[in-house]
Amino acid sequence: MKDLEGFIERIEGFEKLPYSKQIDFFAYFILIEQKQDGFVAKDILNCFETLHLSPYSNIPAYLSSKSKGRVKQFIKKNGNLHYLERAFKQSMDAQIGIPTLPSIVHSDFFPIELFEKTRGYLKIIANQALASYNKGIYDGCSVLTRKLIEILIIECFERHGNESLIKRPDGAFFFLSDLITEFLKEPAWNIGRNAKNGLPKIKNLGDKSAHNRRYIARKQDLDCVKDDIRTVIEELIHLIDYENWNK
Repeated sequence: MKDLEGFIERIEGFEKLPYSKQIDFFAYFILIEQKQDGFVAKDILNCFETLHLSPYSNIPAYLSSKSKGRVKQFIKKNGNLHYLERAFKQSMDAQIGIPTLPSIVHSDFFPIELFEKTRGYLKIIANQALASYNKGIYDGCSVLTRKLIEILIIECFERHGNESLIKRPDGAFFFLSDLITEFLKEPAWNIGRNAKNGLPKIKNLGDKSAHNRRYIARKQDLDCVKDDIRTVIEELIHLIDYENWNK
């Protein structure tokens, strides 16, 4: 099973853990790391076998017992598929060292409220960008903000039914530089002067953080474009009008 060896290396003393705890980590690996939609007892057995570990004697019974009662570890649905219970998943995040973000991150970089009526995936990316800014991870914030702008431009074209203008012959979308060029010359909408001036600045900052190996973003670099980012995001979301877009 791909990446399983690397996953257990992140868990101190994995081989000496009780079988039950190993099953918990295998469940996490299957659902979170491998992004599988549910797992069955056979999937857990495969993990033991892949690592050449002696398996727990009755995996189905363990999963069943931990799917009952007030304090569950697993949720069973769709027949015999198992999923991690929410609170248990969060406790395992902490054990593996994965930070958990609040559902809404507030920052003075840009208002998270701008994304209130957009899409769930946009809110997640915006949260990550703001959390990065708050924690001083400025290169990460720059790249995530660049990604937000790229998605919003693509969805603006999709919203207005002219996404063919930003696709290459193979069907892939243009890179951000060409997306911005097409966005600014598109007559279907009227872009404000501040947004026009701000887009290249945001792209340049994200590009340097992503591609320039000697460039290290600093707080002042991001603060210099905060107003531009707020303006561009707000204008793009207004043009898309998510509330009335049944995508």
